[in-house]
Amino acid sequence: MQLPGGLLENGTRRRDWAFRPVSGALELALAEVKEEAGCAPQAVTRALSLALDRLGGAVATEERVAALCVADRQYLMRELERHLGNEGGWFQADCRHCGGRFDFRIDYADLPVQEAGAGYPEAGIDLDGRQWRFRLPTGADQEALAGLPDTEALPWLLKRLAVDANLPDPPDRGLVAAAEAALEAVSPGIVLTVQAACPECGAGNAVDLDPYRALARPADHLLQEVHQLALHYHWSEADILGLPRARRQRYLQLIDRARGMAE
Repeated sequence: MQLPGGLLENGTRRRDWAFRPVSGALELALAEVKEEAGCAPQAVTRALSLALDRLGGAVATEERVAALCVADRQYLMRELERHLGNEGGWFQADCRHCGGRFDFRIDYADLPVQEAGAGYPEAGIDLDGRQWRFRLPTGADQEALAGLPDTEALPWLLKRLAVDANLPDPPDRGLVAAAEAALEAVSPGIVLTVQAACPECGAGNAVDLDPYRALARPADHLLQEVHQLALHYHWSEADILGLPRARRQRYLQLIDRARGMAE
């Protein structure tokens, strides 16, 4: 598997990655990440470092995961959701025209992924006879940005992304707009908004897709499965959580069959 962007390390762009096999231990750790992290970007970093077996030909440390551009992290989080067994499915939205709530289906495998543009992960601009270079924001930038007031966030981030040290303080609007456009041109990306038609009035709606849904998976169902297996087989929590998910589900099916609840 290849990242749409990748890590640039020692002049080499590394794009390979792979997840660990899904076990109960991994599922439980991922379910608890959001509560333990100090902010959402930190939760993404921890979740990916737990789930990835390999990143760019090496261990997926939190530092390396945080160094990924934002789009790569969004891509991996959606792939993690698929790895955990959710390929998309049915979503709900409120029609912005008639106000009715409706369901629509999305299959993640059908959504396109945009590859990084030439020059990734940097972009240059020429404005008023001066040249500037900026790099794409990373997870580490997001973590550092967390907690800043909205009025301070954009100028602060642009200064952080500037490869040149002599950026005006504060940067003027023209420079900000040019930098944003240039970075957008080289950034990889996944689909974050889809069009869905309301079945009642027929109007189209732009619906946002949360790329971080894997962080919203509760632990309750998994813990109920652990409880059921422990009661039946008298195994320890660690032994049950160490089982591959498919085998855990098979044991649960056998329990249901023994109780006459399944064929």
